[in-house]
Amino acid sequence: MPAPLTILIANRATRTFGYGFVAVLLGIYLKLLGGDDAIIVASLGISLASGAALNILVGYFGDRFGRRHAMAGFGALMAASGGLLAVAPRFTVALVALLLGATSPTGTEVSPFLSVEQSIVAEVAPEGKRTRAFAAYNLLGALGAAAGALASGIPTLLAGGVPTTADPLRPMFLLYAGLGTLAAFLSLALPASVEVAPRSNRIPLSVRSRGRVKRMSALFGLDSFGGGFVLQSFVAFWFYRMYPESGSVLPLIFFVAGVLSALSFIAAARLGERFGLLETMVFTHIPSSLLLIAVPIVPGFLPALGAYLARMALSQMDVPTRQAYLAGIVGREERTAANAATNTARNLAQSIGPFSSGALVSALSLSVPFFVGGGLKIVYDLAVFSTFRKIKPETL
Repeated sequence: MPAPLTILIANRATRTFGYGFVAVLLGIYLKLLGGDDAIIVASLGISLASGAALNILVGYFGDRFGRRHAMAGFGALMAASGGLLAVAPRFTVALVALLLGATSPTGTEVSPFLSVEQSIVAEVAPEGKRTRAFAAYNLLGALGAAAGALASGIPTLLAGGVPTTADPLRPMFLLYAGLGTLAAFLSLALPASVEVAPRSNRIPLSVRSRGRVKRMSALFGLDSFGGGFVLQSFVAFWFYRMYPESGSVLPLIFFVAGVLSALSFIAAARLGERFGLLETMVFTHIPSSLLLIAVPIVPGFLPALGAYLARMALSQMDVPTRQAYLAGIVGREERTAANAATNTARNLAQSIGPFSSGALVSALSLSVPFFVGGGLKIVYDLAVFSTFRKIKPETL
């Protein structure tokens, strides 16, 4: 494995470990700081919207500013977010930390790290092994998130039960700040070879790539809008509110979900090489969306948990295949801009989801977002297959 890829994977696993426990604890922490259910759900979109704004800056300036320096800056934002959350005396102050765009309510990447890293992974991957490189990158990231989800149980263990105040959770956000600092140093440890040749002007997308990226961005945005209704922080909060008995086992639940997601990346790489990237993206994603819709329908905690875990075993198979597919339909020097464009569309659309979800929760019930989110994702699957089925990536 090339040295840059090793550092990238270590960096991603470091960050996703933090994302893993923050995603489980964030909604509960905001509730303990005095937030209302619907407002908490809506507020999860703040970090996503800020992350989308940062992605726009990456698309214009990322390669010119320097990939390593940009990533180090994002690590510093992650550290600042964790520090602010750790000392927040009330709900409104915690919202300021979310505005920095470096706190993930999804359990996965929301910051501009992804746009830069995806470009580097595509370049340092061995020839013909791009999908496997993305699978390894996402696999270790998912395992980091799973370990982080398990670590979210530390406050419960130390408190001798599910915390009833915010204070037992504060040290976890200090840990998150430390992980952001480590991510910044790992970014600076990357070799100079990951940088592209300096240019005074932004590299524009070719006419062909621009059309592809526009269509892909719109469709990825639709998928992420649906995902915004059911962020991992929301799902953890839903179990916490609907099944209070789940409070003590939430860390284990999301650890198992993370491991299942990680294992799915291995299968996704092989399926993508055998059946095609687009086919793997679509035909694993539709069943996962149906299982998502089933979560609030099935009766009782254990059946709901079973549907959710089955969904998580399938839902992330489209991630490495999607990343490899996009890298294969644009040129090398276009990848950072293409990744920034699609990730910005994803983040912007996903950020709208929690606000819409909060409105649905306020008007109807806490379970409605599962139906809307799952339905939108199925529409995306059908649309992306219809739009891109004739466009083949250059290499896998």
